[in-house]
Parts: sequence; structure tokens; C-alpha cells
Amino acid sequence: MVIRPRRVAPLVPLTLVLLAACRIPTPPAAIDPALSARVPSATVALAGVDLDRLRHAPLHARLPPTAQAFLAPFGGAHHVLIASTGIELLTIARGVVPGATQFAPDLALSGAPGLVAAAIAAHPAAAILAPAESVAGRPIWIAVRGGVAFPLEGNLANVNNLLRGAEYVTLAIDPGDPVNLRLLARCPTPAAALGFEQSFRAMVSLGIATSARQPATAGVLQSIRIVREDRVVRVSLSAPLDALVKLVFPG
Repeated sequence: MVIRPRRVAPLVPLTLVLLAACRIPTPPAAIDPALSARVPSATVALAGVDLDRLRHAPLHARLPPTAQAFLAPFGGAHHVLIASTGIELLTIARGVVPGATQFAPDLALSGAPGLVAAAIAAHPAAAILAPAESVAGRPIWIAVRGGVAFPLEGNLANVNNLLRGAEYVTLAIDPGDPVNLRLLARCPTPAAALGFEQSFRAMVSLGIATSARQPATAGVLQSIRIVREDRVVRVSLSAPLDALVKLVFPG
């Protein structure tokens, strides 16, 4: 049978409608667009906290006073982004925050005045948002651009050494019991990834050696798993809440 054009023509719009109906919907952005649009372009580190989920997690009650004090003003907020230029901080919250600049009825900005102004003004999207989207579905997450030196002291200064060899590093945290952590470092070359892995392993080994009289802490460090694939290093840890709190918040 010969199919004539006049018979085919009515099928074209019907086919397009069916294809549109079967199309896989685009997944929603992991970061609330209203919040991500306020992240200043100068941001080199971005953290996110799903406050509703954290409040119902076992970790919340175990946070030290300093962390509790930081979160206290966000009692009326649901999510918060914490943006850093390496020196200054800006918080971008979904909700109402006392003392903050209420950019919209449910969007509050607080922090360094220059960053608040930069967040309000029109600006290009911050580059840190790209790696941040990969972990932003977790209750607590952090994304950091590589090659940035933060004003850290003591053992934390070793973090700058790690960042020096990475393009970016992300950390995702599930604050249950046990607590699950997933760190990913993407490096510019396989050789740089090897260097990151070796430096990370050295830090873990040092931590184990200095925790010889603290079996719980040493046990947490010994359970860390490190895997390197080409330019990517993945670190995973699942640890009892009590032991991890003592490791991260000593004293």
C-alpha cells in the first residue's frame, strides 16, 4: 500500500504529542534556585544544610555549643547556604532570620556587608555551584574549589595542602547513627590524584598513630576507605555517632 502525504500529515502532530508525553522530565535542581542565584561569583567554598532534616537527626543534639550558637538564629529557616570567599562569609537562608537582610519574605541574607551587596546585585553564576550540585541532595554538604588557601591553623592547615592539588573537593554527610561521610576530590591529572591520595593516607596514618590511647578514635580512622580512579579520589567513612563526635569535636 502506498502511503500518500495527505494521510501522513495528520500523524505528525499526534506523533509529536506522544513523544512529548513520553519525554523524561528534567530532574529538579539539587540547590534551591532562589538560593543559588544569591551565591556571589567570588565564592570559593559553599556549604549547605537542610535544617529540617538536621533537626530530626541524632547528630543535632550532639553538636558542640559553638555549632549550636551558629545555628540558633536559623530557627525559623528550612535551608541555609554558607558561602565563603576564603576570608568572608555569607549565609543565604530559606526562611526568616532575625537581624538578617530579608531579600524576600522567605529569603534572608546575612554576613559581610560586601557579600550581602554582591548577593543582591546581578552577577554571573558562581563556578562553585557546578560541583556543589553533585552533593547538594544530602542533609549536609560542602564543595570547595581547589588551589585556595584558607586561614586555618594547627592540623587543619593540612587541608590547604590537599586543596592545592585538586580542582575541587566535595563532602556529603548523612547525620544519622552511624554517620556516613563521602568525600570526592577531582584533580587535574592522574599524577595529582595520586599525590592527593598519598597525602590523605599520610594524614590518616598520623591520626591513627597519635590516637593510640584512644581506641574509639583510632577505630574510626582505621575504617576510612580511600579509592583512586584516574583523576578522582573517593573517601568514605561510616562510623558510630559518639566516636565521630569525639574525633571531630574533641574536648
